[in-house]
Amino acid sequence: MMSALTATETCDASAEVGPTIPELLVMAADIVAMVDGHVRSVDIGHGIVSVHVTCQAAAEYLAWRLALDHVTVYEPTRTCHGFAVWSGGAWPAAEFKVFCRGDLVPPLRTFPCLELQAAAHTRVLTKAA
Repeated sequence: MMSALTATETCDASAEVGPTIPELLVMAADIVAMVDGHVRSVDIGHGIVSVHVTCQAAAEYLAWRLALDHVTVYEPTRTCHGFAVWSGGAWPAAEFKVFCRGDLVPPLRTFPCLELQAAAHTRVLTKAA
């Protein structure tokens, strides 16, 4: 049985409503369609869609289409293949992660949203004035 404290914490978890599981499933289906034939798997969770692709070209294409502005490279170890993760987005909208393992050719490209860059540049100019 759930305690009153746990029930209160659960109800107050977030004032902003993020994407629902059905919405995340639609997003995941759209992403798979963008690189059809190059997807190993897709995971969805609370506000996040993760896609595992088969090649760097598919990963960078999704990074461009989803305006993913960050990439992290994980070097191979004795027990794990090397891989990279492109990521972007934030709550309350969906967060996206694109995983790719294998032979990655640097530099790995990211594609920040130009509208967001322009807005940040405008804010900096406004503060300077």
